[in-house]
Amino acid sequence: MSRLLIKNANILSMDAAVGDFDDADILIENDKIVAVGPNLEAGDAEVVDGRGRIVMPGFVNAHIHTWEYQLRGIGADWVSSRDYHANMHKRLALHYETRDVYLGNLLGSLNQLRNGTTTIVDWCHILRDAEMTDTAV
Repeated sequence: MSRLLIKNANILSMDAAVGDFDDADILIENDKIVAVGPNLEAGDAEVVDGRGRIVMPGFVNAHIHTWEYQLRGIGADWVSSRDYHANMHKRLALHYETRDVYLGNLLGSLNQLRNGTTTIVDWCHILRDAEMTDTAV
């Protein structure tokens, strides 16, 4: 059985039954949270120092285009969906190859995780063929 104890963290549980804590612990066994509270003991568990950290459920991003990750900031002056469509889909996307979609999805997903997002709805509307679709997944 794998056991992990996060000690002394600021916990925002998002659950009224559990509550929030300024300095408490989280015990995880086999990838499942089994206890939350102050001064937990876990014997042989791997211990992670959570001091100065916030532990909370992951965020949800309900609209993202990870395939465009390499182009971040390019369309800062596009003011309408018409600008976006004309520039992204009729110009830039035409140069994308299968590997570009893979890299955009990989980097975009890693960036989401880095910022606490664990669930995304990805609008990957560049897919032109089965190979590109399989690679995007």
